[in-house]
Amino acid sequence: MSVDVSQCRACGHRVYPARLWCPACGHDRAQAVAVEYAELQAWTAMPAKGADAPAIIATARACPQGPVLVLRLEEMPSHAGQRLRLFERRMQGQSLPWASVLPA
Repeated sequence: MSVDVSQCRACGHRVYPARLWCPACGHDRAQAVAVEYAELQAWTAMPAKGADAPAIIATARACPQGPVLVLRLEEMPSHAGQRLRLFERRMQGQSLPWASVLPA
């Protein structure tokens, strides 16, 4: 399980979602790189239409070298800095980043 991010072939800078040019160096060639883990930075729970549980939206920094992702969590975290396992889930025809909280 992982999320694909875009990595510049010239300088190694990583972004998500992919860009036409690297925001760090302007190079126009990138490659997809799979990232499996992230560190939770912040989250919020939002009421979800027609669902019993709230939708948990979070920001997390992919490990070891970024980028920051906006993603959905499967369960409520307990604190910033928690380690997350990343994966993609297809919703409405798109692959979107999700994560599960790893035990401490």
